[in-house]
Amino acid sequence: MSRKVRSFLFKIFILGCMIVSADFVAGLLLKKLFYKQRSGKYFITSHALTNPQEQVMIFGNSHAAQHFDAPLLQKELGESVFNFGNQGQSLFYVYPILKVILASHKPKLILLNVDYTELRHEDADYERLSVFLPYYKIDPVIDSAIAMSGKNEQIKAMSAMYRFNSTIGYMLLNTFGHSYNKSMESLGYDPFYDNICKTGVVDDVNPSISQRVNFDTLKMNCLMKIIRIIKAADVKLLVTTTPLFEYNGAEAGLYRKKLIEIFKTLNVRYLDYGTDSDFSGKCDLFHDVSHMNALGADKWTTLCADLIKKDISR
Repeated sequence: MSRKVRSFLFKIFILGCMIVSADFVAGLLLKKLFYKQRSGKYFITSHALTNPQEQVMIFGNSHAAQHFDAPLLQKELGESVFNFGNQGQSLFYVYPILKVILASHKPKLILLNVDYTELRHEDADYERLSVFLPYYKIDPVIDSAIAMSGKNEQIKAMSAMYRFNSTIGYMLLNTFGHSYNKSMESLGYDPFYDNICKTGVVDDVNPSISQRVNFDTLKMNCLMKIIRIIKAADVKLLVTTTPLFEYNGAEAGLYRKKLIEIFKTLNVRYLDYGTDSDFSGKCDLFHDVSHMNALGADKWTTLCADLIKKDISR
């Protein structure tokens, strides 16, 4: 090997070491800042993965985050409560979170909220698992979720800067610009305050699906695994579907039927209020066609608390 080639390879080696070192140092700094967040989706996820101590835990997507008033539920039950609901996330997000929590903590009750269309295949449900990138190597089940989020994501996650590069703006906002929503003060609750009566706007955030029904087998298996690990931990489980402003049976009917079948087979208590007449069509209770506002959330939370006190918690 000539001197020039050796010199070139040595320079490449040095450059590689500098890149790896810079990535490592930047990763340490970003990680330190990341865990200083006091609100937002990453704060909720970090709390679930690092310090979950609550006795009543709520899981699901935005319908969990915005429909369960955790401070009110805590007051009603006299037990510590936290709302781990996270917008846009699916059962694929809930499963690894629960696996980590139940490995070190046994709550008294888990509330799992599911949409009627929970078992529908959505590419976005896989892509959104990138929320776990900053938690790479915390637990193998988290790394498995990262691997589901996209092509080669688990390999790319080896770069510390890659794990955090899409979170920088968000982490700065929730570190130096603290909000009540999705914080420790709100116990994870993320309320809306306006209503359809005032705004006159009924955004169709849950549009009718024209294509054929498309069940996601992995999601069905994931739901059954969630139920089984909760039962194996001897933790009480209540599955809910929160009220909708309007119900599109053509879209949701077959998915809903499958959910009911699974819950019946696995002997799970299911509180199905998606079509309840005390909520449906009541514009003062809803922020939009799919999400209740704080008034609706308080009404729903009180209803759940009464059921838990009379039945589930015995």
